[in-house]
Amino acid sequence: MNNYYGHVVLITGASSGIGKAAAEYLMKNGYKVYGTSRKEQADCTYEGSSGGFIKMLKLDVCSEESIEKAVNCIMKEEGRINILINCAGFGIAGSVEDTSIDEAYKQFDTNFFGVLRMCRSILPIMRAQKKGLIINVSSIAGLISIPYQSMYSASKFAIEAATEALRCEVKPFGINVSLVEPGDTKTGFTCKREFTQGSKNSVYEEKLLNQ
Repeated sequence: MNNYYGHVVLITGASSGIGKAAAEYLMKNGYKVYGTSRKEQADCTYEGSSGGFIKMLKLDVCSEESIEKAVNCIMKEEGRINILINCAGFGIAGSVEDTSIDEAYKQFDTNFFGVLRMCRSILPIMRAQKKGLIINVSSIAGLISIPYQSMYSASKFAIEAATEALRCEVKPFGINVSLVEPGDTKTGFTCKREFTQGSKNSVYEEKLLNQ
């Protein structure tokens, strides 16, 4: 499969959901996919029939040290990273009133600052290559906020704003930046969402659980 950017792809959050589906699709089309997960999956490699593969690496988007280690591993093996797809994320559910500052920060640390850390790590590589593609996975919640998922929505709104600015900033260096804004998708995302501590026995609990 011909590609203007190249065939080395780094995907965060590739162990499930949209990240996993993207990794499998790209592998089947001959891409060298380095998927990441917070769980230990080093040396776990899947090979496709058209020369592509998925190699899973441990990477926590909340840790710059973890990001640096994974990126250095890819650069040592491939000497380049052509495409970055930021899929890692999770959801917190609860009313604004029932969401603590620590819970809100946890949501932003992964969903927004995790994307920021990844972009900052990869951009110097792509500028040196004079070419690259970054795809940030946002959500329809980044356009229309969802009640009782305010912090998740806010983190996605933030990704939208940062991505729009980034697109203009890096275009002169041959780097393109795109946003993906999925709606409801058949994944395990909703089942894995976390409820705020304040949601239990809250005046909002009934509506939260029935949304």
